[in-house]
Amino acid sequence: MCIFRRRDVANVIAMDNRKLLGMDVDRTLLHFQKKKEADSEFFYAVDADEDGFVKHIFWVDGRSRRAYLEFGDVVTFDTTYNTNKYCMPLAPFIGVNHHRQSIFFGIALLRSESTTNFCWLFETWLKAMYGKHPKSIITDQDGAMKKAIKIIFPNTVHRCCQWHVMRKAREKLGLLYGKHPKFVDELGSVINCSLTVSEFENSWAVMVDKYEVSNNKHLINMFEKRADWAPVYFREVFFAEMSTSQRSESMNALLKLWVNAHTSIYKFVCSIDNIIDNICQAEGDQDFITMNENPQLWSKFQLELDARLVYTRNVFSVFKQLLQDSCLGILIEKERDTLYEVRIDSNPDFKHWKPVSYLVNINKEAELFSCNCKGFEFQGLLCPHALKVTWLHGIQHLPSHYILKRWCKNANAGVKRPLNERSHDAGNSVAMQMFRALTLRDQFGLLVDLASKDADSFNLAEAQLKELVSQVKTLYNSSQQQQDLAASNEVLAMAVDVEDEFHEERGNQTFHDPPTSQCKGRKKKPARSKIPAEKKLEAAGKELDVMEEDEEKLEGEI
Repeated sequence: MCIFRRRDVANVIAMDNRKLLGMDVDRTLLHFQKKKEADSEFFYAVDADEDGFVKHIFWVDGRSRRAYLEFGDVVTFDTTYNTNKYCMPLAPFIGVNHHRQSIFFGIALLRSESTTNFCWLFETWLKAMYGKHPKSIITDQDGAMKKAIKIIFPNTVHRCCQWHVMRKAREKLGLLYGKHPKFVDELGSVINCSLTVSEFENSWAVMVDKYEVSNNKHLINMFEKRADWAPVYFREVFFAEMSTSQRSESMNALLKLWVNAHTSIYKFVCSIDNIIDNICQAEGDQDFITMNENPQLWSKFQLELDARLVYTRNVFSVFKQLLQDSCLGILIEKERDTLYEVRIDSNPDFKHWKPVSYLVNINKEAELFSCNCKGFEFQGLLCPHALKVTWLHGIQHLPSHYILKRWCKNANAGVKRPLNERSHDAGNSVAMQMFRALTLRDQFGLLVDLASKDADSFNLAEAQLKELVSQVKTLYNSSQQQQDLAASNEVLAMAVDVEDEFHEERGNQTFHDPPTSQCKGRKKKPARSKIPAEKKLEAAGKELDVMEEDEEKLEGEI
């Protein structure tokens, strides 16, 4: 019977890593090329310095690209460290699917976190995602990242992670928290319970005066940057109910179960492949459960039955809780049949609940609701206050215009279909034009290759193409259609740029393994001083290791 010690396993891993010395990037790019052959929509890009040393690597598979077209309205982006032996910060793009699960929209390794490098990454990612900008993005408070987002995504709503803001507040305001125990709850109430900007600013001023902290530098800094992180400034923007980059943090924690500071790029990429496969499997499991099992109803309301019919199981669970919350509070009619106040004096889920009122405007004929909590705008589901008003007016069915496709059971139908199959779908969106452009490009590329071989093939192809172009032109007989044709040409140019810019023949450039990066990551803490007992245990452990080595040598001699 063979006995393997921890050191034996470590030696095998180290020997395997040594085989990749000087060949890590080459092995990784060969892996990418094989994936490209198996998945025509697989995309990767590499950037190198003047000497050929790799600076950045980005890659994304075809399924993730298709998923982004369905679920790319909100993205979280963060960097993490200690995931590879080159100390290159990992930068994953994370989204949320129709099951409220985290999914990848692409992954990158960067040499450093500068505005220039982030711009390269965002531009590359945008091209891989068919030029579609996200509606909103959540990141940490990194200044270089913020500048790059303003440059590349000028129309995207950028929000700084609230969790990071509050964690830093705990670090900077520790003495204040200790001196005034109730300050923590009051600060949280001002931040999370304010419904309007004016209410937030007035409540903040009252709080600062109450605790006499108007000169506190960190509170001043938080207030000056309030438009970057405070919830009240983002209530009318869809964030899939996210206010933090916690999904990125969770993904980073998951990644670190597979990789560490000694992992090569090639093994890192292979580990990412395994994680993505597991994520796809988890999504498939939820698809099966959603399609074959009906979750339990809380009531017999037709509105809840409608929700169970269209929403995925996880989203329906959230909706059911919102329906239960609609029982809280009292309903007061402010203006006949148009304006209502929902006053909630107590909530059993919150120990320090403060009375709050919500105003709901309603147009019964059009079945339109508008609540100042902005719940639907923020998470894509009708808020409890609007649901409470629907009961009063006898609205039994869930209005179709309040059902977001991204939360429905069939939301990922397009994700499962390859690009060349979706090219024949109806519609003239930029994404659809991109699909068609790429499909035609592949066909015409094959035609050019074959027709250029001899004169007869060329003459046949030229004649047929002239006739084909003439027939297609007849479909564009109006000025508006001509404009659409011009737009399609721009999309085609973008498509060619997307697929070809980063996949030139490697003979033009030789890539070298990157040097160790100097990133902004957390520095190693100095070793603490050890007590005598710990030193004795450590010495005993080293002595045991020496004895094991002597024993191994003796066995070898025998």
